[in-house]
Amino acid sequence: MSDRYVDKITELIAGREKVFHTENSIQEKEGLIPDGKYPLEDNQWVKIPDVICVFVDIKNSTGLSAVSHDKSTASVYELFTGTAIRLFHEFGAEYIDIKGDGVFALFSKNQVHTALVATMSFKTFVEKTFLPLVKSKLKDNVKIGSHIGIDQKTVLVKKLGLKNAEGRDIRQNEVWAGKPINMASKLASLAGDTEILVSDRFYKNLSGNDLVQKNCGCEERVGETGTKVSIWNNRPVPEDSAFDFDTIYSTTALWCINHGKNCCEQVIALDE
Repeated sequence: MSDRYVDKITELIAGREKVFHTENSIQEKEGLIPDGKYPLEDNQWVKIPDVICVFVDIKNSTGLSAVSHDKSTASVYELFTGTAIRLFHEFGAEYIDIKGDGVFALFSKNQVHTALVATMSFKTFVEKTFLPLVKSKLKDNVKIGSHIGIDQKTVLVKKLGLKNAEGRDIRQNEVWAGKPINMASKLASLAGDTEILVSDRFYKNLSGNDLVQKNCGCEERVGETGTKVSIWNNRPVPEDSAFDFDTIYSTTALWCINHGKNCCEQVIALDE
């Protein structure tokens, strides 16, 4: 018996080594499981192709203080994070979780336009509601904003956790092995205050329809009234970055007061 750990930890580690050397069972699914019933048993995983991850977080959140401005800081997080969770839920995200001070929402591969509409809706909320409210509440001129990124790629998923004496699951959560969550988070970290950054592998699945590619042309948008212009720009990924794709697409578009509702509905319909 090793003296490195107390006995129960030595036994625990030996058991986990045994699991490591046992062959994994991989079950393939075409989309995310809506009820979230992923396997908890050791060595059982689910493989899902082309999962879309939308990642949002608060820019310059370190400027918020839980010590000297506890109530206003709590209000900011409640408004940003609470709204993100509820908004992505309303748009049918199959999985939503909190990562640090950010939120990520996962959509199945057949929800590519819905994911974009949800993201642009949240961006519009940030610019038209969140930032004005925060500016009116914070008196010390803390400059905050949002980071938003989207990626899409295959994932492996299962639950990791424990069961109690009655066999009920405790201390558990899903673990997502694969690129999209990390890549969406990295894209978000590069995004400017008014940008959504997406990977080329997500962008290529979007329709070429003007509803997705151009603005509405009204006076609230960039360009002259009646002139529709592209909402997308692209650039290569930064040198020496950990991105596993070649091109980043960016947009500063948001829903205008004249056409936003109608455009949302029409873009979502492209997934049907």
